[in-house]
Amino acid sequence: MEQNICQSCAMPLTSEDQLGTEKDGRINQDYCKYCYKDGEFIDKVSMEEYIDMCSEFGEQAGMTNEQMKEYCTKIFPTLKRWKKA
Repeated sequence: MEQNICQSCAMPLTSEDQLGTEKDGRINQDYCKYCYKDGEFIDKVSMEEYIDMCSEFGEQAGMTNEQMKEYCTKIFPTLKRWKKA
């Protein structure tokens, strides 16, 4: 599996067991299982609310929560889920 990131939360996707699923059970290559399940986004929130939620996981990503918030604020607008058409 090529190095990819979730197009909702930017989590690195390094194995197929991290991927979300469609309604029919097929794997979705764009989103992780923490964001997307059974063809729907799990958290139905705004991008700003999602940035706040994700910033709480800074330590897991090897940074402070404030650094995580800065990272998310920069990258989320470029991701498929949040990109303005």
